[in-house]
Amino acid sequence: MMALLLHLFLFAGFFLGWCLWLFHRLRIPAEQTPVVSMCALSVVTYLFGLVNLFGLIQPVLYGGGILLGLWTLFRQGPKLLRRFVTLPMIGFGLVCGWFMLLLRGAAVEGHDNFAHWAIVAKSILTHNAFPTAANTAVEYVSYPPGTAVWIKLVCDLLGTSDGTMLFAHIILNMACILALIPLCRKSLAVGAALVAYGVFSFLQFNGCGSLMVDYLFSLLVLATAAVLLASCEANPAGGLTGALALLCFTTLVKNSGLMFAVIGLALALWMVWHSGFSRKVQWIWSGLLTLAPIGVWALWLLRIQLVYGETVSKHSVSVENYAQQISEKSTADIAAFQRSFFSYWLHPGYSGVAFFWITAALCAAVPLLLLAMGRIEKKRALLYAGSSLGVLAFYLFTLYLTYLLSMSREEMLVLASLPRYIVCFCAAIAGLMLLALLWHLQGHKARPWAGGAILACCLFALIVFQPYSLRCLYSKQDYQNNEEQAPWIELRDEYGLPEGASYLFYTNGSPVDGWSGLMVARYVFNTDHAALWQLRDDGPYLAAAFEEYEYVVFKSPDAQSDAELERWGFDPASTPYLDRGTFIQRQQELGS
Repeated sequence: MMALLLHLFLFAGFFLGWCLWLFHRLRIPAEQTPVVSMCALSVVTYLFGLVNLFGLIQPVLYGGGILLGLWTLFRQGPKLLRRFVTLPMIGFGLVCGWFMLLLRGAAVEGHDNFAHWAIVAKSILTHNAFPTAANTAVEYVSYPPGTAVWIKLVCDLLGTSDGTMLFAHIILNMACILALIPLCRKSLAVGAALVAYGVFSFLQFNGCGSLMVDYLFSLLVLATAAVLLASCEANPAGGLTGALALLCFTTLVKNSGLMFAVIGLALALWMVWHSGFSRKVQWIWSGLLTLAPIGVWALWLLRIQLVYGETVSKHSVSVENYAQQISEKSTADIAAFQRSFFSYWLHPGYSGVAFFWITAALCAAVPLLLLAMGRIEKKRALLYAGSSLGVLAFYLFTLYLTYLLSMSREEMLVLASLPRYIVCFCAAIAGLMLLALLWHLQGHKARPWAGGAILACCLFALIVFQPYSLRCLYSKQDYQNNEEQAPWIELRDEYGLPEGASYLFYTNGSPVDGWSGLMVARYVFNTDHAALWQLRDDGPYLAAAFEEYEYVVFKSPDAQSDAELERWGFDPASTPYLDRGTFIQRQQELGS
């Protein structure tokens, strides 16, 4: 217990130290320092991780946060601390503490987590490096690291477990929501509406035990806009610096994050050219905001090229992958896809379609409402409506190209994951329109009534569209759904099987899913080398199996596996698994 408390104290000191230092140096609102700190720390750690220097930079960041926090507090005194410790910051601390308790014993779940997001985080934590060609458990090698770098910073202090990984992931989302609060200090209704919408966005496709990142984009875009707006008048340089950290981090979450980063970049560039900077400074900021996120993302592509060479991985961003995918699709396949894709948007009952058209309506209605209320001029109303609708249309075009060029034939024909892509992007656009509405209503005589109405709409959407997801904010039940991992954990723990070894699991007696089942097994046993074995007349048999694997585990034996064990003089009833050393010894005894 004392060790745990010490680690918690070190984590709090490291993180709050950076927040306090940024609060003083950038002069941004205290509530926006957590998300800026998380993103900036993740980007710096990522850059050092590219050259396998996690072990160098992490102690520097941990110690630097504590020392900078103490130095800032010593130099500035209690006055700075009083401005930093606001009610929302106290609330954020309580929320973090609540989720830490809620997530004790939590389990990661869901196919996408075992296919990539959880397995890549566990791989980075285990090997203290980004995946390489040797880490075959990571199949989507071209994907950027997502939130795994921030997860590593947290887990290396608090300990590695599913619960700690989920905790790190969730507090990043909560920090994005916290960043919205400085925009609405004068209206409780407006502030509550923004927070309610932030929670709504957080719950989009967010399984209780999920490390998936698609829904995070909407929160990152809103947080970027909030950081810019909160400092646009008094301290534009501080706001732009904070936004730069968020933009760089957004490109590291997933390749599709580029689209969301472009939206944030457009907002940042608008601020640069409307903040009274000299022309030279405007060009410097414009270049930095544009090139830094692109450079951070391009470095990942360069690493993939250097580490994996010409290997074409799933969903990789490369001409080779696009050419391969399009070559595997016939003219009839493409025609069928086009019919499905273009007709999808005409069926409001399909998942995500209603939200898409509601978002499109908001893009037109919000500027018209603000124009009618006299809050903006006609030119700006046209700019808001045209740009938001144009971005929606462009996103549809990028989705079309994604399915055509990047996805496999099977994924393309079933429009795999399309509802998730729709809702996550529309959540960002709808959130920005809501943000614009609330921002322009500040100081208006109808603001209390309007803020209350918008709050009611947000709460209605939250309760009606997310009734079951809300439970994950207060109930441990949903975080302990361990049906996928449980059989493999029981197998590992019952026989004391080590993590990291190579395994061949015999499953002929009760076959398991050869794809998702294997992914879960690799995650639980934390191994890059695992396979499922169903005995056939042509092998492989035990002698051949142990040439490649350290352990053969009879997860679901049958008569055939029993006969194979008996052939080598083992009792099937007392041999749930064999290790290579035991088998080689038996070979020598039999003179084979």
